Formats: sequence, C-alpha cells, structure tokens
Amino acid sequence: MSDGPDSSRAVLDLPALRRAELTERPYRWAELPGTLRGAPGETARKLEEEFPTQGFRLTERTGADSEKTYRTRNLPLIEQGRPVADSLPSLSPLWRRLVGELASPDYRAAVAEATGRPLDRCLIEARAVRYGPGYWIAPHTDRADKVVTQLWYFNSEWPARWQGTLRILGSPAADDVRAEIAPRRGSSVLLVRSADSWHSVTPVSPAAAQDRRTLLVHFVDPTAGTAAGDPPPGARVGDV
Repeated sequence: MSDGPDSSRAVLDLPALRRAELTERPYRWAELPGTLRGAPGETARKLEEEFPTQGFRLTERTGADSEKTYRTRNLPLIEQGRPVADSLPSLSPLWRRLVGELASPDYRAAVAEATGRPLDRCLIEARAVRYGPGYWIAPHTDRADKVVTQLWYFNSEWPARWQGTLRILGSPAADDVRAEIAPRRGSSVLLVRSADSWHSVTPVSPAAAQDRRTLLVHFVDPTAGTAAGDPPPGARVGDV
C-alpha cells in the first residue's frame, strides 16, 4: 500500500499506525508512541511549536441535567471530509501538510487496518483543541456515528499536578479508571467506539502553565444513528 505521493515528506508514519496493536480491555483502544515521521521527537516538537493559536471557539455544556458536560476551545480543521478553507491560512506549512494527510485515502486505510473497522463510508472530522485551566470532559461514550477516534498530544511537559489526563474507564463512574494518559508531546491514542467505550478528561489544574493541546480526528458514519440526547453530527462539541 502506498504511503502517498511524496512519502519522503510525510508527517504521519502510516506503517507504524497500521501495525498498532489494540487491547480489548475494557474495550478496543491503544496508546501509540510513534506515529509521526522524522527524527525521533523532531516532528512532534515542531508541531507543538506551531500549534494553532487563532480561530478557536469556546464550546461548553455545563447544565446539571446534561449527560455529557465539557468545556474546551476548538478550531475546525476538516469538516465533512474536506479541509476547512477558513482555518488553513492561519496554519503553518507543516500543519497544512498534516491536515492534507489526515484527509487522504491512505490515512483512512491505515486506521481501518489498525482497528479492523470498515471506514469507507465514513467522513473525516478533525479539529485542534485547547484546554485551559478548569477545562474538562465528563465520562461519556461517543455518539454511535463516531466509529473511530484518533488523537495526538502536543505538550513538551505535563507534570501530574497539572491533571488534565485522558482516563480510560470501565464504566460511567469517574473513578473506575483502567488507564490514564497524560498529554505528552507526540503520543497518540486510538479509540474504537462501542456502547462501553467510556472515557473522560479530568479538569486541567489552575496551576497548569500551558494549555493542554490536542489534535482530534473522528471517523463519522453518516448512515449511523446517534444516541438519544446526543448533539447531532456537525455540532460544536468537546471531546478527548
């Protein structure tokens, strides 16, 4: 399988992604240390330095009657499978190249091979996400149409006292923690959606000296239904 027309300049390491080994506990997911090309850590370092700063919008749901509460700031990068034209001018050349790769058939095929899920009919949605102090996402499973999620983190340091960790949960209970992932630069996580794929992001501490920076990708099946009460496809919502 091709890695694209100019794999020598590629940002994503698609062979490494295809070799991902997912655990089945408590559902199908994996933490991946090396899915970016280039000298060890160099591409991730540059992506962190050039992480977008403009165009972010606050999205939140804080009502006590809401099943899923969150507060994040989001910049759309890909919508309905296409790069967002209004967002591209503010991105560095490296970030624009990464967005192009995420929208490509080769990336889709690599994620399908890694997860074993057919993704041909899915639309790719991607956004950059910033979590400031106090930002969080409560325990939830993704909508039924979000077949697979992949995310990357871009923080060169993230001491435990800053909190803001991704928690893989065994149930809706916030303390039923099966794994906890700090947002360290260059690391990636794959999540395969199921009725049991509970996860959350703990509130970022007021002591955090930088935003928690995430690149988030969803493979959205437009033919799938969504759970009652969930926002419809395309809504501005927070995520991991």
